[in-house]
Amino acid sequence: MITSRQHPQVKELLKLSQRKQRQRQGLFLAEGLRLVEEGLAAGWTPEKVVVSPPLLSAGAGAAVARWGFPQLELSPELMALAGDTETSQGLLALFALPKYRPEDFTGDLALVLDGVRDPGNAGSLLRGAAATGLAGLIATVGSVDLSGPKVVRASMGGVFRVPWVTDISPEKVVDWAREGGWQLVALDPRGGIPFHRFPYEGKLALVVGSEARGIGMEIGAACRAAVTIPMPGGLESLNAAMAATLVLYQAMIYRGL
Repeated sequence: MITSRQHPQVKELLKLSQRKQRQRQGLFLAEGLRLVEEGLAAGWTPEKVVVSPPLLSAGAGAAVARWGFPQLELSPELMALAGDTETSQGLLALFALPKYRPEDFTGDLALVLDGVRDPGNAGSLLRGAAATGLAGLIATVGSVDLSGPKVVRASMGGVFRVPWVTDISPEKVVDWAREGGWQLVALDPRGGIPFHRFPYEGKLALVVGSEARGIGMEIGAACRAAVTIPMPGGLESLNAAMAATLVLYQAMIYRGL
């Protein structure tokens, strides 16, 4: 069991809290038995499993022994530093960053996050995208990193269930949509077609913008339509993840799924 923070493997592990280091190492973390099992169930194989035996529950310990993946054992103190949760379960796994491209998406319904910076919202959007079986999810430059620990945790396993691409320029999103025959549809708090009346036909990519600033000008100008969720109760808007999930399920209903 490693107890020193200066151990080379520990140093590299702790760096994964930083976006640039996740990109450099090509890895991201999933913490806790449930989330790791979600990854395994979706067909992902961890590069390494990190454990702290004193913190493992009986069920987690049995699962780790059954898996047989390469392991790194840490003291409870180091495990607390490596993880992102308030109380460590003593288990996390390192998975390789996916290498999806928007051009590889198969299907006819996608989601674009343009400037969404809240990890909880982004994780919930991944969860909703996975639940509705989307072709894929794109996060533009300036959006939160989808491989971040808080996003991964909030996705509740969605990060393993839907293709996702991060750090894509707005210009490339517009080109992708035009070349692939995708209709960009803005989710707008006001002024759009009521979401329950919109014709969800063809290849559609729903664009969700920042709650503070909305959709950026470049992608906004390329949107061929906008949908709005009516607010008869008087609220100004819904949480971005909640609103997008409503629209995605309405698209499924429209298409008879």
